[in-house]
This record gives sequence, C-alpha cells and structure tokens, in this order.
Amino acid sequence: MSLQRSGPPVDPVKSAALLEWVKDFFQQFQLAWYLLLDRRVPVFTKLIPFLTVSYLIFPFDVINDALLGFGQMDDLAILIIGLRSFIALCPPQLVAKYQATLGAALETWQEDEKVIIDVEPIEVIDKEE
Repeated sequence: MSLQRSGPPVDPVKSAALLEWVKDFFQQFQLAWYLLLDRRVPVFTKLIPFLTVSYLIFPFDVINDALLGFGQMDDLAILIIGLRSFIALCPPQLVAKYQATLGAALETWQEDEKVIIDVEPIEVIDKEE
C-alpha cells in the first residue's frame, strides 16, 4: 500500500508562522484571563470580554454562519478585536506585569521541552537451566 498525499506541499516557513500566531493568540487569551480576574482592572473594561462572548453566542451575526468560512471569519475577527481592545484598555503596569509572568513561564516551558531522553533498549535473554 502506498502513501498518497493530496494538495501542494506544506511550506515550513508558513506553517511556522501560523504556529507562532496561534501560540501568540493563546498567550494573549491567557493574559486577558489574568487581567479579567484582577481586581485592579476597572469594571467597565471587564465588560468587553463578556460583550465579545455574548456576540459569539448570540444567534444573530453580521455575517450569517451558514456561509461557511465567511460566517466563522467574522466571529474570529470579533474575538480578536475584543481580546486586543480589552488588553489595550487595561492599566499598562498590570499588562506589563502579567506579560513578564507569562514570558517567564513560557521560557521555563520551552527549556523543559528541550530535554531529550534517549534510551537504548536492553534485550534480556532468559537462560533456562
């Protein structure tokens, strides 16, 4: 049986850029979560994530979700705009504090990821007597 591929080959530079974008998005999401739980962030600023999520849940969209691709793209755009707006309106010293915390955690995780354990299997032969 042969292995068949469909479509053009994947460009490693583009896939690395996409992976970096997804990693940045989740880091921004984690930053927004920490800021949402912080009592020093104003209540009106904390309304932005809730309004964003309510738009995603609300059945009426700017572009109907039945249009595959386009309907999901407006939801993604609203999610990104809401996330970035919330972070931009939070106090800058809190954002810097949590970004430093997340950066340190990410560096620690990347260092742990680099550990490679190479084990050679040992074959045990039982000699029956």
